Amino acid sequence: MRRLASLLILGPFLVSVALAQSGQTNSSNEIDYETARLSRIAYALSIEQPIEIDGRLDEEAWQRAEPIGNFVQWGNSWDPGGPPSQPTEVRFLFDGDNLYVGAICYDDDIANMIVNGLKRDFQSNQGDELGFIVDTLNDDRSGFFFSTNPAGARRDLQLANDSQINQEWDGVWDVRVRVEEDRWVAEFVIPFTTLRFAGSESEEWGLNVYRKIRRVNEEANWAPIPRRYRMSRISMAGTLRGVEGIRAGRNIKVKPYAVAGIVQQRVDDKLENDFDYDGGFDAKLGVTQSLTLDLTYRTDFSQTEVDQDQVNLTRFSLFFPEKREFFLENSGVFGFGGRSAASQGRGGGSNVIPFFSRRIGLNAGEPVPIVGGTRLSGTAGAYEIGLLAMKTESVDPEDEGDEGLPSDNFIVGRVKRNLLQNSFIGAIFTNRDSAVEGDYNRVFGVDAVFQFFNRLDVSGYVLGSQTPGVDNDQDARKFSVAWRDNALSFGANYEKVGDNFNPEVGFVRRRDMSHYSGNFSYQPLLEGSDRIRNLTFRTNYDFYEGITGEIETRDYGLNLGVNFVNGSVLNFNAGETFERDDFSRYDVAFGDYKFRDYSVSYNSDRSRIIGGRINYNWGGFWNGTRRSIGGDVTFKPNYHWQIDTRYSRNDIQMPAGNFVTTLVSLKVLYAFTSRAFLNTFLQYNAERNEFSSNIRFNLIHHPLSDIYLVFNERRDTLTGEVLDRGIIFKFTNLFSF
Repeated sequence: MRRLASLLILGPFLVSVALAQSGQTNSSNEIDYETARLSRIAYALSIEQPIEIDGRLDEEAWQRAEPIGNFVQWGNSWDPGGPPSQPTEVRFLFDGDNLYVGAICYDDDIANMIVNGLKRDFQSNQGDELGFIVDTLNDDRSGFFFSTNPAGARRDLQLANDSQINQEWDGVWDVRVRVEEDRWVAEFVIPFTTLRFAGSESEEWGLNVYRKIRRVNEEANWAPIPRRYRMSRISMAGTLRGVEGIRAGRNIKVKPYAVAGIVQQRVDDKLENDFDYDGGFDAKLGVTQSLTLDLTYRTDFSQTEVDQDQVNLTRFSLFFPEKREFFLENSGVFGFGGRSAASQGRGGGSNVIPFFSRRIGLNAGEPVPIVGGTRLSGTAGAYEIGLLAMKTESVDPEDEGDEGLPSDNFIVGRVKRNLLQNSFIGAIFTNRDSAVEGDYNRVFGVDAVFQFFNRLDVSGYVLGSQTPGVDNDQDARKFSVAWRDNALSFGANYEKVGDNFNPEVGFVRRRDMSHYSGNFSYQPLLEGSDRIRNLTFRTNYDFYEGITGEIETRDYGLNLGVNFVNGSVLNFNAGETFERDDFSRYDVAFGDYKFRDYSVSYNSDRSRIIGGRINYNWGGFWNGTRRSIGGDVTFKPNYHWQIDTRYSRNDIQMPAGNFVTTLVSLKVLYAFTSRAFLNTFLQYNAERNEFSSNIRFNLIHHPLSDIYLVFNERRDTLTGEVLDRGIIFKFTNLFSF
């Protein structure tokens, strides 16, 4: 192990030194990013005549608008800081209601463009793309991202905290694309009601524009971005000027839904039929130009995707992301704890999340009816504000075990005071009050993030909880420091979580411990190579001790990766773990366990018709051994079809007994157009002996207005019996005032 560690540590450095001596790792296009940012200024032209969104840019106003170009390649592209292989021109118009963006993407090899699909929120790393980001509050922290591909698919994101991405956010906007002999043209319309802005007489917004040419794996930006960041680093954007005299209007949106379905559930060896119907609505009101009030009545779950099954081979809880529409917009306001790059261990992820919206209205993954709720979120001057109040219905004992579920009231408050360019201090409060007297839970705390030199992050938090009948060890705290440069990054963490710390409206993976960790990463860029873009070397160290001071877990991890020019990645990992505990799930007795494990993985070029990933793990597992193989294959014969298969198998051999876990899934997407989709999701879980299917047809009849027809079924694979089955129809329509 020591020889292997020495090889992994010294190898990348020796290679990078040799290449540096030959002049291959130093960038030939050094950029002063701050100077470049200040020089990137675009102007929007005011218009009175309407624009037809057809992808042609043939209105006279487009010819009068001043174009921007002069893109430069991103720091991890073929020629960092140099001009892209194909030119791009972008223009901006506005009227009293909308922002219009017109882009001409020239291409002298138009027949070999790569188009990866028609679905909304397509995978950006798999095909050609043109997108732009606007910081409409001009706070260098938040913004909106809109993009399209040559087939006219739509992708949008909401950004917070200068890099935090909310991929689930969907806004009201439209785009049309036209492909010509030597270019493809995109024409966007973004209603001002979709954006949040200061409402001053003359607006000045942050702006960046991005283009990806996938066949050469090239990314270029209008405002240059260093290699250590992506375009989501909105504090490095240029400026859009000229937008004057605009108002968001009343900005009132109401989205009612109606849903009906037939559900069959197996009870006492019989399938019982249950016909049900429901209705409700979500509403949105612009309190100010930058503060939004959301209301919900009988929050709906039926359009939510089925969770991907996961095999849990750890002692700790799994984390599933939030997907419900009401909780998604401005969710970054409720984020807590900073964005340190310090190690979270090979398992990754945050250990403590004081507010996790999935705790509201879901119990063990099953919906609990929500009576209603409200949320106020946005900015007020230098403050970011989030307030949420929700109420759930009680559930009868026969529907939820012997005890049932009482009604709960939830209150969450979050405030952040922005400081300097990318720093803040904040506070959070969560409260759950049950209809049962004396049953409540509260969490309160403060956090801070300070960034210096655009590279150094220092962050931390202190949290406490209150639960009836518990008097001590209800606190959690963390301090992190991280340095991130283009090729070199490192960080360190200290975290302590009390045994009785209990965020019932949040998430905590591991309690009763102190955690010390650190990581180091070095990614030398090989500009002179026509096959390898960069090497990756990472190492992490995690040390956990109990409240008594005894060591509980110690984990070392080493990673060596090769990132190829075509986008494929080869990784090798090695690790050593020490555990002092029991693992009751697999009948492991309390004691000291030390084991090593290894893995190798390859992720292919995802832009090709057939792409995929394969990984193989082997080594120790507590007092036994583990061998795992997994991966996926994606088949895209054209941009209408996408077929994904996934396979995971763990072969565990232990003194208490051997066992195998197997997960197999198949996803099939057929896009009739960019507004009509048929999704099929099939899963097989050998550990539970279950086969499940989810088939969903979705028609977007107006922006953010949908028709769904959904079929769900679960079967026992041993008996072939249906465990439950349902057909659901849902209709939504967005009304804007």
